[in-house]
Amino acid sequence: MDINGLIAEIKKRQDLKDVAHHEVFAGSAASTGPWPRGIAPIIREKLLEKGLKNLYTHQCEGIEALLGRENIVIMTPTASGKSLIYQIPILQAILEDPSATSLYISPLKGLLHDQQRAFKEIAAGIIPSGSSGEGTAKKRGKPLGLSEIYDGDTTSYRRKKIRRHPPALVLTNPDMIHLAINAYHQQWQLFLKRLKYIVIDEVHSYRGVFGSHVANVLRRLQRILRHYGVNPQFIACSATIANAEELCTDLTGLDFRLISKSGAPSGRRNFIFINPASRHSPYTVATRLFALSITEGLRTIAFTKARKITELMHSWVSKSVPELREKISAYRAGFLPEERREIERSLFSGELQGVITTSALELGLDIGGLDVCILAGYPGTISSTWQRGGRAGRSGRDSLIVLVAIEDALDQYFMNNPEDFFCRNVEAAVLDMENPVILKPHLLCAAAELQLKSTDTLYNVRAHRDLLNELQDEEKLRYWQKGDIWYPRTKYPQREVSIRGCGRPYSIITANGRLIGESSSQRVFHDLHPGAIYMHGGNLYKVKILDPGKGSVTVEAADNTHYHTTPITNEEISIISIEEKKRLNALELHYGTLKVRETVTGYRRKEISTEINLGEFTLVLPPTVFTTKGIWMEVSPDILEDVKAEGYSVGGALHAAEHSAIAMLPLYALCDRMDLGGLSYEFNPDLESAAIFIYDGYEGGVGLTKRGFYFIASWFESTLKLMEECRCEVSCPSCTQDPHCGNGNEPLDKRGAMMILKSWLGKD
Repeated sequence: MDINGLIAEIKKRQDLKDVAHHEVFAGSAASTGPWPRGIAPIIREKLLEKGLKNLYTHQCEGIEALLGRENIVIMTPTASGKSLIYQIPILQAILEDPSATSLYISPLKGLLHDQQRAFKEIAAGIIPSGSSGEGTAKKRGKPLGLSEIYDGDTTSYRRKKIRRHPPALVLTNPDMIHLAINAYHQQWQLFLKRLKYIVIDEVHSYRGVFGSHVANVLRRLQRILRHYGVNPQFIACSATIANAEELCTDLTGLDFRLISKSGAPSGRRNFIFINPASRHSPYTVATRLFALSITEGLRTIAFTKARKITELMHSWVSKSVPELREKISAYRAGFLPEERREIERSLFSGELQGVITTSALELGLDIGGLDVCILAGYPGTISSTWQRGGRAGRSGRDSLIVLVAIEDALDQYFMNNPEDFFCRNVEAAVLDMENPVILKPHLLCAAAELQLKSTDTLYNVRAHRDLLNELQDEEKLRYWQKGDIWYPRTKYPQREVSIRGCGRPYSIITANGRLIGESSSQRVFHDLHPGAIYMHGGNLYKVKILDPGKGSVTVEAADNTHYHTTPITNEEISIISIEEKKRLNALELHYGTLKVRETVTGYRRKEISTEINLGEFTLVLPPTVFTTKGIWMEVSPDILEDVKAEGYSVGGALHAAEHSAIAMLPLYALCDRMDLGGLSYEFNPDLESAAIFIYDGYEGGVGLTKRGFYFIASWFESTLKLMEECRCEVSCPSCTQDPHCGNGNEPLDKRGAMMILKSWLGKD
């Protein structure tokens, strides 16, 4: 069966045919250009031998820009040949200077291996043996190659060899730059002083807290490079986002040229929305679609939004269609590295016909050409949807993407408004490297790497004097006034700074002391309070002890548990400062700094399969207090009188408007609703009126609500449309209910919320 036959079968079958929309995109032929001048003839000859006759136009443009000393960001579809744009200039640099080096940075370990394999293949026959580190470390053990991976799995012996005898290309991740390269830059001088190019792959993933940390890590790296008199070019690769140039500038402080018009060929692409009827579980429908596609000989990938669903779908297919058991696999975080590498290899070779995965395979790992992509639930952003959907049709063949909607606000919004999905611009990735909570430890790290002075060009020392004084008061930094120098009291503070979270990390350990994971301090009381159920590696654990003093959580196995837990919270918000104001008709909107005080007062147990409430349990925990950025809206008494006059709940209207607005903000910023917080008041003492607050869920803020502030009219229009088109009467998971609501989604009244939104939008 081909793609058209599969589509006909989907529309015909009673258990699959709830098709809400079918969009077709015509394919396009390749657009090629002349080889850039200055590329060594041997590179072209060897690539021609490998079957590469011409370069796509975006490849030509990118290589020419690099040869012209520009920093570039390449934003073209999956499998459009982005890697070649940096591989060719790196090879050219090695031919011109055998001692030249380059650095490749990826957030994903698997991508390091994937890119090293691709670089070895393209370099074979072009770079003579022994060039730039290859074969220069033969005194003991295996000689170094032209490229080497430097990550957490690299042995200490091999790490030392890489530092002493630098290869032409080092492939690593931001964590290792932070902990191993920046912190020990004196040991990396041979490599750093010859650095020609820095490649930042999957740049769209550097957003929010993680992106804010990485921006500081890259600033620190550039301080070191300038100290050594080095000024390398940056090459960034990105999925489609609204602000690729801006994001790259935020990450590095440099200007970038955007290359976004792809010359790669594409096949005919079909995109189907399925909104299962209430009698069918969306995961059952997704599982049947997956099994049907594999049975009909179409190579298929299915994406889920949770590890648990990944494992369940894999189990269901294996049991219901046992002949497919050897042809499919699950793939997710928690698998051992060697397990993941074997699955990737089997997919690429065609031994496996299908895989069910979390977002772990969203990034650019080359797993070969696929025919069908099934999305079990909207991925949360337009950008991620196209990134995952781009896995199908990678060889220019016809392909099919199927989005199976779940009972979630964004899923149902797009089921009712498919035209909005297909004409909507992708979201913007936002970060805030000036977030004081994130910036402060990086100032300490920077001072440990190279003493900070008021004349520093990458860190505005004068502007951050308050943070430096705090570090001095904490006896972490010293200030030498005569030399105007800040220097650390201890060595290697980098070891105490996690770039994957905000605030102090908590260790999750079993009763016998085995470390099984970490949690940020922002989420630990929510997710790991005593009595909470925690899932890791496919296993369930119950939290026994939460020790804030030690920063540890002790858990025990709970494999036979039939419930999950949700926290009950109490929040208070106070306004610290107003930074911006704007009007939307009669509404005055504020953006500024907020103080959030949140206390987890208890938790609910809910049956896993039915969500039936099995009871509420009280907790006594200290409050979490943090400052962040957010927006707030006063709700006039006149609107609330109208809501009350219609017989609707005032508190429920405010609460529903807050929930729905949070659910729709990811349409405008590259984030998840879990990255946001909110609170509605029937009477707020600071404002002396009813009010709704929505804030960044991270200490210091990372720019998410600021993005909403700039798009307030469109954001509220989408929020209103979501509620108007939902078929429920008062509230439901598809419009106003939030699975993580600390008040158990009580009260909620979308009818009153719609009246509030209409008033703000001038639609009385």
